Amino acid sequence: MTEPELNSNEMAKKRTEMAEHRTDLSEHRTSLSEKRTEMGEVRSSLATMRSHLANERTHLAYMRTGISLISFGITINRFAWFLIDNKTMSRYGHSFLHDTKDLGIGMVFLGSAMLIWSLFNYRKTADAITNNNYTPSNRSVLAFTLALILVGVASTVWLILS
Repeated sequence: MTEPELNSNEMAKKRTEMAEHRTDLSEHRTSLSEKRTEMGEVRSSLATMRSHLANERTHLAYMRTGISLISFGITINRFAWFLIDNKTMSRYGHSFLHDTKDLGIGMVFLGSAMLIWSLFNYRKTADAITNNNYTPSNRSVLAFTLALILVGVASTVWLILS
């Protein structure tokens, strides 16, 4: 054999080795891609769970607020009735205590409305997270916030004028 034939055979052998090495690398890359896909699915699943847990925490916060409003409203209402029955605040007149009693009822109503709204908001958000089409509901939060501000301003004006 001549020198160029040896080089040609050696080169063919090297090419075959390199092709085998590329095949091994390709198989390795395929397994890495599969692992990345599995990890992505796990991350996506964890992100969905975190979103559901955050939704639940938000719902519980709304529930605590609603229960606090109801409790405080009942307390105000019952205390006003106590003062009316004992005539302790007779110098302020009966209408002041009657208005205070109505304020307590209003707070109970507002707290109950918040509990009902929080349940519907929780279900709507949970379904949207599950269906992967969640968009924040700014209108409902804005409406409820404005209602609370209105009640606060009305109560302040009522306290100043009474």
